Amino acid sequence: MKSNFLRNIIILIVILNTNFQNPVWGQSEITLEKGDLKAVFVDNSAYGVHRSGYNGISELYHKDQDSTIFVPFYAGVNLEHIFDGDSLVSLFEPRRQPMSIEKLSDTKVLLHQPETSISKVESWTVFEMVGPHYIDVKFKFVVHDKAFFNHGYIGLFWASYIDRPKDIGINFKGKERNSRGSGDWLYAVSKKHGDDGTHISDKDNYKGYLAPNFNVDLSVDVSDYVFTEPYYYGRFRNMVFAYLFDEPKEGMIRFSKSPSGAGVGRPAWDFQYILPDFEVGKEYAIKLRVVYKEWDNQKDIEKEYKKWAKSMK
Repeated sequence: MKSNFLRNIIILIVILNTNFQNPVWGQSEITLEKGDLKAVFVDNSAYGVHRSGYNGISELYHKDQDSTIFVPFYAGVNLEHIFDGDSLVSLFEPRRQPMSIEKLSDTKVLLHQPETSISKVESWTVFEMVGPHYIDVKFKFVVHDKAFFNHGYIGLFWASYIDRPKDIGINFKGKERNSRGSGDWLYAVSKKHGDDGTHISDKDNYKGYLAPNFNVDLSVDVSDYVFTEPYYYGRFRNMVFAYLFDEPKEGMIRFSKSPSGAGVGRPAWDFQYILPDFEVGKEYAIKLRVVYKEWDNQKDIEKEYKKWAKSMK
């Protein structure tokens, strides 16, 4: 009896002295709601059925679509790879390295990854919920040591794993490479993982080194179809999921896709940022907007991009 009483007193003291807002093990996921959207943001930790190693937006809901668009085990806008063209000895380095998450406000969260052990890249990602159906993303990074990068550029790769959409491909404004014209809407789908994995811009002439055994599969095979506008979308049930990109002053955005990134019928809708001739210690940044709303038409996607681009001038 006495031992149980003393044990209960000790437990009570521990509870009273615990800060539940900042527990010792750290908060691994943060849920925000704004307008029509609810999103769960996560570091590389596991929770529920969500597996460790997948960061970014683990769940994304719209008031008119009750299931998350992303495969529950995985995530969207998930930082996956840091590369320079040599085959990676540690595939998925950003997934495997420590990362923390912090709530900045009722609409913003910050993901911070300290200097990684192999590529020596430190990064900060701010996600901001913007009504009625947007998530703005600002990604900043610094390369602290150039030893890993032997070929004059840095590549960064993000993936979004979509949970069984009817149409597994992506839609963008584009054309065949070297053809004339401003481009038109194209639907692009790969026959298998790795085929035509990347679409570059019609302004993108950079050919960085890729080793014969380079193992970031979706970066290897470049499609003959190039995009002419910096945005693309995919369909999910009655919704549309779109990426709008602010064209960077340095480097270039590339679209990537896989019909089976998370398994049969579960595509990956991805993107890359390629930066040649970077400087050690200099901060670089890219901006993009995620749109998740009820589907209307392709003209609506064009209007969304023009409105967003105008707002940033």
